[in-house]
Amino acid sequence: MSTIIGNEARMMAARVELQHDLLRKQWDLHNHDPSIRFKLLTAGLQCSISTCKKPVAKDKVKVCSACRAVIYCSPECAKRGWWNHKISCPALKSDREDKSLFTKLLAQFPWTNIGYAEGGDFCDLLLLLPFGLLGTTRDKVGYWALHVRGDSQLGDLKGFEAPWERLSEEDGWRLPKAQIPSLELSAPDATLPSFPPNFEETWTSYYEWRGLPITSPAALLLQWPMTVYACLKELGFDPCAAVSKPRRKLTVFYVGAREEICFIPLFGELALNFPNTDLDLVMFGPSAQMAVQLANCRGDAQSFRPCVFEYTALPACGQGTVRVFLDFDPEHEYYRPSRDPAEHPDAIVALNAGIGTYISWFHVVMLCCEFGIPFAVTDYSQGSLSQARMDLIEKAVNGTLPPAKTSEQTHQFAAMNQAVAESGIVDIETTCAALRIERAPKLNQFMQPNCKGSLSSLGAASGNAYIQVITPCPKA
Repeated sequence: MSTIIGNEARMMAARVELQHDLLRKQWDLHNHDPSIRFKLLTAGLQCSISTCKKPVAKDKVKVCSACRAVIYCSPECAKRGWWNHKISCPALKSDREDKSLFTKLLAQFPWTNIGYAEGGDFCDLLLLLPFGLLGTTRDKVGYWALHVRGDSQLGDLKGFEAPWERLSEEDGWRLPKAQIPSLELSAPDATLPSFPPNFEETWTSYYEWRGLPITSPAALLLQWPMTVYACLKELGFDPCAAVSKPRRKLTVFYVGAREEICFIPLFGELALNFPNTDLDLVMFGPSAQMAVQLANCRGDAQSFRPCVFEYTALPACGQGTVRVFLDFDPEHEYYRPSRDPAEHPDAIVALNAGIGTYISWFHVVMLCCEFGIPFAVTDYSQGSLSQARMDLIEKAVNGTLPPAKTSEQTHQFAAMNQAVAESGIVDIETTCAALRIERAPKLNQFMQPNCKGSLSSLGAASGNAYIQVITPCPKA
């Protein structure tokens, strides 16, 4: 276990547990006196330059004069970071101005008020306290376990066993029965959602359609399957298109899965959202790879793409079917689309992707653009999405990248050139034309109910906050 988890992950786990203990003590004080607000346990603000990260006191913060969102420790760092920041500056300005949209979404739920701490900051961990769901292990808090990430993405070995150790709905959700978005709809007391689905794209409407009281915190986890729903809809896949037609088949690659492998049954929700459809969701990522390899060693999995979950909705609910598979590329650490069109899925989605942060996305972007594979991502903010730099990827593809002027550019350009060589792009014209398409991010109404900043930005952000279509569906 020590080899798999590593010392770093154990240290992270200890720090998280300590933070949780301190939050619980504050919660006890709050219950005694509701006027007491929480004190967030943060490391403070820091310079946004990746090679600096110097702590910055609140009274000495220097911000970009245009977006007033990005933090610097000195004029020198501001000047050094401008080459990259100038691309994301308008998006970061929008993030700061859009904070009211996040708080409006939060206001749909009566339990989000507790998340505001001293000074008006917001902490999603506080939302779990009144429900007794703050913890790091499935044994204690079921699906709500906050798995600590290490080199293999999960710091708890039991997390990798989760796809094969199915929890009951009661043990998974750990909520009163009325607050659980149950998929056991054949039960005598079950409330069936109306058919065909007629909810609007708001949490309030979805709760009403599912028969959930707005007091339920289920949205904090339902954000995952509902964001997949929102991404597919944004790509052009009409959820109800197959209601009165022959049964539809969709294969969706879910790339970059991490903690999602610990609550896979939640994705059964998509069977209700896509009636008369066979939806295969194939999860890729280091966590999926580790889970499959460990299962093969135990004898729990018989293949390298095992089906770990299947659910079919009742005929009265459209009889949609969802199957979830785990898969990985044995030749590469991260997923890369095949150059064989026969192996392409109907769509690729990546949630909280960090598409502008991780160089592993270069291959996916280039090949999706060349072959027209529908591809949508989400991220915490518009600023994060703007870092993807499609303009530079296009220049890498057609061989017109300018000389690097900084160490950051040297590293970035080298990674792009390597991805071009490894991807073997043949149709350069088509690929570059796809990379030039305008990509306006869309606020995801099924985002995680949250409104958090970062240590180096003053803008609003949340899990799965914005959807961006990288390559649309050809039929859209």
